[in-house]
Amino acid sequence: MIFKLLKRMAAIFGCTMAMAAAMPAFADDIAGDWLFDTSKFADNDCQITGRMTFTPTRIKNTYTCLFVSEQICGKINGNLYIRVQQSCTAQRIGKQVAVKSKVVKVEERRPLVPNPEEWYLADNFIVQLSNNKAEMNGEHYDEQRNLKARFWRDVELVG
Repeated sequence: MIFKLLKRMAAIFGCTMAMAAAMPAFADDIAGDWLFDTSKFADNDCQITGRMTFTPTRIKNTYTCLFVSEQICGKINGNLYIRVQQSCTAQRIGKQVAVKSKVVKVEERRPLVPNPEEWYLADNFIVQLSNNKAEMNGEHYDEQRNLKARFWRDVELVG
């Protein structure tokens, strides 16, 4: 009985150590790849998700960024789907990160509309970096709405 318990504890410890080793040690900056999502909106039928890459500039705590966002809505909003390429600048002050974006191109929109870039508002964010540097939480905003936003590091675990 004790042998089985010790064996199980050793296995748990080994898994924990392997997972800890797989997680990169993050510097105090936000450079790298992040995934994000927003709270639901438009009668709880739509949500914005995406992947953003932050690249440091020569100015401390200032970044350029690129991302692709997807707005996915259900039946209430006509099964609207929009995939948008955006560029952005980000500035970090303490734990606060402000992201100001610009629509580069609407890659896909269903249903189709003429000049889709004129219909999509850039996704901007004000978020706070967590103590473990692996998550940011705060707000998404544009000219129409404020939503909750969550970012997390895009880390692939190696098995």
